[in-house]
Amino acid sequence: MQGSRPARRHIVVLFIDLSGSTELAERLDPELLMQILERYYAGCREAIFANGGVIEKYIGDAIMAVFGIPLSREDDALRAVLAAHGAMRSVYELADQLERTVGVRIGAHVGVAFGEVMVVGHTGTDVRVIGDTVNTAARIQSAAKEGEILLGDDVARLVRQHAVMEEVPPLTLKGKKDPVRAWRLIDVEPDRAGDAGADTVPLIGRDEELAQLTRLHERVIRERLCGMATLLGVPGIGKSRLVREFLHRLPPGVRVLTGRCPSYGIGATYRPIAEMLEDVNGDWPAVAAAVGPEGERTLRALAGNGQTPGVAEIARAVRSFLEVMADNRPLVVVLDNLQWAEPTLLELVDDCVAWLTDVPVLFVCVARPEVYELRPGWGGGMACGMSLELGPLSGADVARLVQELCAERVEVMAHADEALHWRVAASSDGNPLFAELMLETLTEGDGSLPPTITALLGARLDRLGGDEREVLERAATIGQIFTLGQVEMLGADLSWGTPSGPVRSLQRDRLVRRGSQPGAFEFTQTLTRETVYSLTSKEQRADWHRRLADWLGEQEAADDTPFRSWTSGDISRHLLAACRFTREVRPFDPLLDELTDRAATALIRDGGEALHRRDLPAAIALLEHGREILPKGREEHRRLAILISDAELARGEAGKAAAALDAAEEMLPGDPRTALTCTIQREMLGLRTGRGTDPEALRDRLEQDDDLSWCRFHQLEAWTHIDAGRFGAADQALRDGVARARAMGDRYEEDRLLGGLCELVQWSPTPVGEGLALCADLLERFVGDRALLVPVLLTKARLLGLSGGLAEARETLDTAAHYVDELDLGLPAIAVTQVRGLVESLAGDHEKARALFRDAAAALHAAGHGGAAATLEIYAARETLRLGDPGLAARELDRREGPRQLRGEVTALALRAAVAARSADHSEALRLADRAAELVAATDDLCLRGDVLVEVAQVRRAAGRDPSGALRDALDAYDAKGASLLAHRTRDLLGDL
Repeated sequence: MQGSRPARRHIVVLFIDLSGSTELAERLDPELLMQILERYYAGCREAIFANGGVIEKYIGDAIMAVFGIPLSREDDALRAVLAAHGAMRSVYELADQLERTVGVRIGAHVGVAFGEVMVVGHTGTDVRVIGDTVNTAARIQSAAKEGEILLGDDVARLVRQHAVMEEVPPLTLKGKKDPVRAWRLIDVEPDRAGDAGADTVPLIGRDEELAQLTRLHERVIRERLCGMATLLGVPGIGKSRLVREFLHRLPPGVRVLTGRCPSYGIGATYRPIAEMLEDVNGDWPAVAAAVGPEGERTLRALAGNGQTPGVAEIARAVRSFLEVMADNRPLVVVLDNLQWAEPTLLELVDDCVAWLTDVPVLFVCVARPEVYELRPGWGGGMACGMSLELGPLSGADVARLVQELCAERVEVMAHADEALHWRVAASSDGNPLFAELMLETLTEGDGSLPPTITALLGARLDRLGGDEREVLERAATIGQIFTLGQVEMLGADLSWGTPSGPVRSLQRDRLVRRGSQPGAFEFTQTLTRETVYSLTSKEQRADWHRRLADWLGEQEAADDTPFRSWTSGDISRHLLAACRFTREVRPFDPLLDELTDRAATALIRDGGEALHRRDLPAAIALLEHGREILPKGREEHRRLAILISDAELARGEAGKAAAALDAAEEMLPGDPRTALTCTIQREMLGLRTGRGTDPEALRDRLEQDDDLSWCRFHQLEAWTHIDAGRFGAADQALRDGVARARAMGDRYEEDRLLGGLCELVQWSPTPVGEGLALCADLLERFVGDRALLVPVLLTKARLLGLSGGLAEARETLDTAAHYVDELDLGLPAIAVTQVRGLVESLAGDHEKARALFRDAAAALHAAGHGGAAATLEIYAARETLRLGDPGLAARELDRREGPRQLRGEVTALALRAAVAARSADHSEALRLADRAAELVAATDDLCLRGDVLVEVAQVRRAAGRDPSGALRDALDAYDAKGASLLAHRTRDLLGDL
């Protein structure tokens, strides 16, 4: 902990309060009452201090204790629960005595909570703990009944391997918006860690380490040596799991003794030895006889039975004990958590390894890397020893571990999916424990960092020196990757003078490592960086983020290198964070308005660029962040709404697209331009879902200089003309929109409209040759922006198909599909499927075309585009008819859903006419065919006209009428369009007459 500087910390808070004290005060003499209360306080203090807690304050009869000050430990929650259990036992021992002597009974109730707080000052009378966790613990304690110990949900998660608990109904606590989960403590056993042999998931990714450990043990047995293996690794990396696998595979007859070094406790130096002695209770008479009277007395004293002798006597007795245990069979001695061992115990282990001869003993010492800070030369110079450091699992091994965990737990399998697997594997940094804990948390619907991970990492960080912690906090603010120059730029107030010394120390602690770029460093674990960042003062983070944004801005202006390790998005990220934290902790900062403007401008700029390149997830995130910090009433909210709406619509999220418009009207209430722009955008959304509209009703509301509204209006106008089959008028509307976009200097709007013009070529009177030339121009204009290339490629593919270039059309679609997959584009992916259906239909593969149309229709329905989906369902029915099944085609036409589009309705009329003709209902067939011919005459979609007239000709021929007029009109339409493939087929039909 760094001096007395206020610090964010994760701690455990315990509240215990006496019940029945009012009756005591009423019935007892004040002097006797004082003695009773002192005994109550003393019993609670003893339980709290014995478990490493600190009493923060007394509030009447209540005591508030905290665990995790001055240093956090991963078992803070366990120690708090042990203290609560011990204090409660002390209270009820006193209660029994009072009931017998003075006829009054007292009780107590306890609440325990874990969370983030601010800690001010050192331990002692001036320490202050501030935060919601304190209030939560107090409220939980108030909700507990007499005799109950209630644990908050995070505390329960942290101690579940050591405690017996039952969940109580969610608590409604004063000041809390939502009910709070809590658990009633039944019992707690610090050494209770689940059933023995509970490793149902196989050991993964540690074959080589297991083999090395096994070979060392085989040598110990073969040569009757005393050997030592030190297993090193950061918390959760799998040291204990490797040891359990090693012990499980030991040959029969090997004796195992295990001792764990506790992180707390008074006189805990020899506790691991006492645990080993407990394991030989059944053999104690023989052991006692073998070690002799002096050895027996010393060993009994270590177990708490007698006065403890000196260090030398203890060392001699322990050596004799181990020698006796290994005399007739091999012995493995496991010492866990050796980083918490007292120096005296480390010296004892060294002494035993050096002294024991001609006995097969293997010491397996499990420790974290910081053990070398206590004993730099640990394990060195041994004839039979080794040190193994466990690194992170590979990505493949973590993925396999997650799969095994899911397979082993039915409740996890019920919620797990591939995305969750990937998230756990990617976020756990190769740490098996972190992967397991994150999987459990995520499958419960909680996206926060599991409290167990927070506690583990927080405990590691608290053991750092002041400069190391300062450097790590600065680095976490910079990001996952940082340089010494960036760290130094954030301040020169380090006792080392420069950050290079602390960074070397952090490398030794395995917290950071060299990065892939020269001069760069990176956090070894992403979760470490996240924890450090969360525990850094928000005020400090706000200042550092602002400095970083300023510094990067200066670098951006001065740096002309072609490739940099940062982008403008990094400036936006730092500005956003600085703005958020300043609002939270310094809302009256006079520089906040200027900072907000900078942050919003940067985010909107970067979001617009991301949208232009169709990086939709990034665009939405950046633009929404910009909207979040942009003050109410700012005119930028109007354009923001349009951009977010476009991005959401491009991802197929029509509901979110509409919600963005609602948000803009809330931020600019009563603004007529915003209301009109949002109304126009809503009408465009309605057209996408098949709802009709009349743009002319909006024209009178447009102001001449409102280029954004005009631009969107012309797009709406074009879409309306397209739906009505007026493709020439649509072409003019889009060109008017391009002029408005150029007047605004808005490249995003201009490119969208040019893309629309290109798509329109598929249906407009523009000949195929001219359309392909336009595609070539736009493919050059949009080169490097694959999202804009996709609609151009789709137009090119359809035009190629119409001209007979089917193979090239398929290749073009393959390219478009590749771009769509890589860019994760929603609606364009459906469009690719649709155009594939058109090309396969032109190629005569009607079975494949039908399947593609059906797939595209289903996807459009799911995305809320009912009109377009209904048209594709008609196309699928047409393929069914071409496959020779008029009955099924008729049923498919009858059951299609969604609003109607002209293209679909005209095609449907022609198909119904064909179905009626095949059923010999020629009167109905001719009526429907004539109606289709009448409707298609009103459109300038030449291919649609030709397709419908060919169907009309077939109906007339089947009814004994002359089809030649309809066929010649169809041929004229195809020729005018340049659809040579269809024109050729129509000529063949005329030739057959």
